[in-house]
Amino acid sequence: MGKVVFIVSDRIGASNNPELGGKLMRSFLYSLARNEAARPSLVLFMNDGVRLVCEGSGSLDDLTLLAEAGVGIRACGTCLDYLGLKDSVAVGTVGTMPDSVAALMDSSDAITVG
Repeated sequence: MGKVVFIVSDRIGASNNPELGGKLMRSFLYSLARNEAARPSLVLFMNDGVRLVCEGSGSLDDLTLLAEAGVGIRACGTCLDYLGLKDSVAVGTVGTMPDSVAALMDSSDAITVG
């Protein structure tokens, strides 16, 4: 497996400005979806990051572009259950912790964003 992008929040940074953090995450996903020269093999979402794959997310178009280009989109099932979002997944698949561990351990490189 190639690179895995591990997204652990629906925003970038732990600042007191969640609006800016959300804007940065949307910009990151927009740029990732359009970087045809170097795409990850999987984008893995955990914790509040799972919100990005659900209905109403401002990043659905970008995540759909990635999925259509063959990039795996996988959201943590435990996280979705905890947040009450399992029925709201709009792109990608629902995974388990063993799936996540295997993907991270099998990757050539993992990049954490959030």
